[in-house]
Amino acid sequence: MSGFGSERHGALIEEIVSFYDGDERIRAVGVFGSVGAGTWHELSDVDLDIVVADGAAISPRDEVDALFGRRVAIALASEDSADVVLDSLEELSIRWHTLATTSPNIAATVHVVAGTLSTAEVRSAGDANRASADRERLLDALVRAAVGAAKAIERQRPWSAVMAVQEMRCALTSLRGHRDTLKLDPRDPADALDKVLVETCATFDVGPARAAVLDRLDLRPTPPSSTA
Repeated sequence: MSGFGSERHGALIEEIVSFYDGDERIRAVGVFGSVGAGTWHELSDVDLDIVVADGAAISPRDEVDALFGRRVAIALASEDSADVVLDSLEELSIRWHTLATTSPNIAATVHVVAGTLSTAEVRSAGDANRASADRERLLDALVRAAVGAAKAIERQRPWSAVMAVQEMRCALTSLRGHRDTLKLDPRDPADALDKVLVETCATFDVGPARAAVLDRLDLRPTPPSSTA
């Protein structure tokens, strides 16, 4: 499947597309995440979204077994999805669902690679399920995590700082409806913290109370100077 990830990624996608070819339960096979967005790394996993017909019976564990057989090393299956590691160390996540229950989190990056539905139809279904983000709660969570990251850095606890910065990124993703494209180095949590805050404050007004908290820790980034 050219155009999506590395040769290895493409071969894995093609294998799944071929498996479902002619399966009347399947309306679309989509690729999303870093492989769908073109921001993949050679070691990136493959995120697949499979739209099934209304009323189709799907058991994720059975589907994984049928797809990969003894090549499955690990399969963490839930009601409608599975995270899989193959014996080759290839990783993938798959969700099976009806069109009406398409996740809004895939809308920005999904591309349909097989089936009768178009990419636009799947994206539209995902956008229709996008609930209004609880902006105030998410901003509270983001700034709270920033405080935790700053204190962890001060206490020389880099792992705790990195985890707190990741919490910030999750809140920012929920606020914006898509992932950021920041290139962060976990070896430098202070720089990562600053970059996430710059991205946040450039997009959202954090409000006076949260700004005061950031100011007390000398965390609020200075807005860039306008040039004539």
